[in-house]
This record gives sequence, C-alpha cells and structure tokens, in this order.
Amino acid sequence: LLDPVLMRQTFTLGNAVMIRLGENNIPYDDRFQLFLATKLPNPHYSPDMCTKVSLLNFFITPAGLEEQLLGKLVAKERKDLEDEKKHLLQSNANMLRELKEL
Repeated sequence: LLDPVLMRQTFTLGNAVMIRLGENNIPYDDRFQLFLATKLPNPHYSPDMCTKVSLLNFFITPAGLEEQLLGKLVAKERKDLEDEKKHLLQSNANMLRELKEL
C-alpha cells in the first residue's frame, strides 16, 4: 500500500500531480514527507525496504553516526555510487528471495 508513496510514483491528471493509494487518486505535494517511528528496540527491515527509505536510529554509536553521515555525503556528492549501492541492495534482496524459493 505504501510503495507508491515510498517510490514517489506520481502522475499528472489535468494540471494536478496525483498519486494512487489503493483505488484512490490523491493530490500529491512535492513537499510531502513521511516519518514512521517504532518503539521496537531492534526492528528488522528487509533489504528491499532499505532501498526505498532512509533509516535513522536514535540509539546510535559515534561510529554508526559517522557511517550514516558518510552515506548521506556520498549520496549528495556521488549520486552514481549511491545509485549503484541501491541497485546492489535490490539485487541482493532479489537473490535472497530467489534462494528461499529454491
């Protein structure tokens, strides 16, 4: 249900930018941001989900913070490397899913 929002799958209907949620078309604003929170101490997210969202862990170590900030910097300055990382994560998720099916 959230995939269209996470992937920003918008379309134009007349002069309005829309997004489809379920069977409904809803006006979309480029400034829209979605924040989700959990009380779970160590939640698990699939690799597929990790390619679609930015995760922020508030219980983070200095080394973990450094890694997250470095990731943001690389994403901003070397978009090609960030795109390759996302592609590799998605490919890995697909291979793991395929392996489970065997």
